[in-house]
Amino acid sequence: MLIGIAGMVGSGKSTLTRALATRFGLQLALESVDDENPWLEKFYGGGVDEMRAHALHLQLHFLATRFESMRRMRGAGGSWVLDRTWYEDAEIFARGHFEEGLMSALEWELYRRLYVELLHSPAARPPRLLVYLHAPLDTIVSRIRRRGRPMERETPDVYWAALHARYERWIAGFRACPVLSLDVRDYDLVGDPTAIEPIAARVRARVEPALPQTDLFPANLAALTG
Repeated sequence: MLIGIAGMVGSGKSTLTRALATRFGLQLALESVDDENPWLEKFYGGGVDEMRAHALHLQLHFLATRFESMRRMRGAGGSWVLDRTWYEDAEIFARGHFEEGLMSALEWELYRRLYVELLHSPAARPPRLLVYLHAPLDTIVSRIRRRGRPMERETPDVYWAALHARYERWIAGFRACPVLSLDVRDYDLVGDPTAIEPIAARVRARVEPALPQTDLFPANLAALTG
C-alpha cells in the first residue's frame, strides 16, 4: 500500500510524510538528496543557455531516480508513504521546462513518451491515496522565505507563481487515484506535532483496511515531539 504526498515547495510535504510514517508505522520514502543529482549544478550554475542545455538531462535523471526508487519499494513490499510523486516530476517540473522554453518540442516529446511507457510498469501502480497540500500563493512564498533552502529563498516570486499555477491546473485534472486535499493553513505540525491526529483520522477513513493493523500512536508521540 502506498500513500503519496504532493504539493508545492514550501507546503510541508516532508514534515507530513514523516509524521504519517510515525503515526501509522509506515515505511518512509523521502526525495533523493540534491548532491546525488550531477545535473543540478550544471542546470543552475549558469544562465538560460546552460538551463536549456541541461533541462532534459536533469529531468531524465529525476525520472530514472524516481522509478528506481519505486521499483525498490514495490520489491520490498509493505506499506509506504512517499514524499512527492512521479506525476509531479513529469506533469509539473518537466512540463514547466517545456512551457518556459527550456526544453524543445522534440525533447519534451521524447521525455513524455518515456514517461508514458514507464506509467505502464508495475512500479507505477497508482497510490491508494494522494494527499495534496495546498495554500494561496502568498502563504507558500512566505513559508519558503522563512524555511526554504538558500537557493529557494533567492528564487524570484514569478517562478513560484508559475509553479503554483501549474500545480493547481494539474490537481484539477488528476484522476489516477483518490485525492485528499489539505489546506496547510489549517494545521502546524512543526509547532504542534499532535496536529497529525485529525489528519491521520481523515487518511485512515480513506484507506482502511489497507493501513497496518498495528497502530503505533500514542507510543511514538515522543518521536514527533522530541
